[in-house]
Formats: sequence, structure tokens, C-alpha cells
Amino acid sequence: MFRINEQMCIDLGADSFQQAIEYGDFTKLRHVLVSHTHEDHFNYMMMNVRNMSIERLKEPLHFYFTDQAYEIVEFYRQSRPIMKGMTSDLEARGVVAFHKLAFNESVTIAGMKVTPLRGNHLGNMGESCANYLIQNEDGQKLYYGVDTGWYLPETFKELENASLDVLISECTFGLTSGRGLHPNGHLDAFSCMELFRKLLAQGTLHANSRIYLTHINHFTSTHADLVGWIQEQQFPCPITVAWDGMII
Repeated sequence: MFRINEQMCIDLGADSFQQAIEYGDFTKLRHVLVSHTHEDHFNYMMMNVRNMSIERLKEPLHFYFTDQAYEIVEFYRQSRPIMKGMTSDLEARGVVAFHKLAFNESVTIAGMKVTPLRGNHLGNMGESCANYLIQNEDGQKLYYGVDTGWYLPETFKELENASLDVLISECTFGLTSGRGLHPNGHLDAFSCMELFRKLLAQGTLHANSRIYLTHINHFTSTHADLVGWIQEQQFPCPITVAWDGMII
């Protein structure tokens, strides 16, 4: 879960309830941009947590899906084992609402310009992951590239000269070597740096852009290992290895 502000977040995975306990509740949350349908990014039980909340906004919790990811909504509606078949009832009672977004088409949500771009990563419905380009009312731009793998040609093109203020990038495989510089599905530290150099060259990044690495497993490196390696890299933009509960 990446909290943009009190009203909007990207993804609502299985650990979101624990995150709320540790870092602050999400009773004021209104909009959830779903990247894809893997359970660590979207867990259907979180819809029922909103239903069970003692204090709840009258407005439904809005979930946004792209492409084939939206097909999971109908699966939930028709499947009794999913929350005992309560999905349609939650919709009817105004607890949740579902919306379909199109890749490369901008919409305004909670005063922010939101544009889903296609990631090189497939979800449970066979859908391409949505990576979100978000511009707030002050004009600041953030790109959330989790999960993504090496960017697709159409995504590179959409990001040309975007001049991002913040890039949040997955670095799933940390210091795992031997995966190649253009991997599908997930990035590692080596492919991340290759990606950042290309984004800098095409005007997506600039010297004042801030980069944050997240979605990191520790199979081949600890947090400290990755921090040390990043500090050794020569790159004009500051790169931070993120941690749970971090505030930007």
C-alpha cells in the first residue's frame, strides 16, 4: 500500500490492515488505484474491512482497475467463496464501487490527474500491471512503477520529457545478479540503474528528481547491503532505499 494522501492510495494488499494499525488508520480513504490483481497488491478481504468499520464515510470506497484487471470484479460478484458472495451486496449498500480505467488515458480523481501506464508484469487475470503517473494540483509529478520489469516501448514514449519530481520504483530482486539488464516482470538493482540512466537521458528524470526503491525482497541482500551499493553508484538524482512506514 502506497498512501498518496488521506483520500487516495495505490493498492490495498493483505497487509494493509496491519499497516493501518502501525502507521495510521484509513477511515478517510476514498480512492484505491489498483496496480494489478496479485494478492500482495489487492486483497478482496480489504473490501470487507471497510464494511466492518465502526466509523465509515457515507461515500463508497472506490476501486480503480485497468484492462483485464477489471474482469476480477465480475469474478468476485459471481463467486460465493469470495466473502460469502457479499461483493454485490457491498456495492448495493454503497460500501464499495468499481471503476475501469484505460491505459494512457488521464482522469481526474480527488483533484489529481491520474494516468495509468502499462507495466511489463502480468497479474492473476493475465492483465498488464498499471503503473501510475500522478500529477497533483500544484503540478508536482509522481510515477509509481511497481510492479513493472523493464519498461515497455509505449511506456518509455509516454514518459518522454515527463520531468518527474518523484519516481517510486520496484527493486524486487535487490542485488541478485545474472538476470540481464532488461528483465521482464521485476527489476533488480542492476536493471534499476540501467533504467534510471535511460529515463534521465530522455527527460523523464532530471537532477532534482528523487528516486525511491521499494518492493524489495532480501534473498540476496539486506537493506544495509542495498543502501551501501546504491551509495557507490554515480547518479545525479538522489536514490533512497525505502522502508515500511517511510514518509516522503
